[in-house]
Amino acid sequence: MRADNSRIKIRRMSSEDIPTVMVIDRSLSGPQRAISWEVEADVEAEVYHPALSFIAELDGVAVGFLLGDIRGVKYGKDMKGWIDMVGVYPNYQNLGVGRKLVQTFCEVCERDRVDVQVLLREDDERLKKFFSTLDFSRGNIVTFVKEFRTE
Repeated sequence: MRADNSRIKIRRMSSEDIPTVMVIDRSLSGPQRAISWEVEADVEAEVYHPALSFIAELDGVAVGFLLGDIRGVKYGKDMKGWIDMVGVYPNYQNLGVGRKLVQTFCEVCERDRVDVQVLLREDDERLKKFFSTLDFSRGNIVTFVKEFRTE
């Protein structure tokens, strides 16, 4: 079920929105939380200060957020719009809020002529499906990890 798209308003995030982002993010626990984004949103925002971030409001109430930025040459690639994290209150999921957040981010990136990327865990089927429905396709970044366990 989708909300009337005109009721979902997207605006740029400000530093005053961080407490709200924290509340939304903390509501995403257990199966509600995307396994790709283990770091808490307030930590992500405070450490990286993503400059292209948005708040979604439905009927004047903040119900979702997107943390993102346009970053320079990284991994040997051109400037890209990077979606760092998207979160929507569980009761407002499947209404088109996350979709509208991502579409707004993509519109800004398209205007600035940069492609958009998001890093997801290979086993995060829910987010892979979500981004696929928004015409994202698998990119060519592969990670190799050497783990050192302390037991």
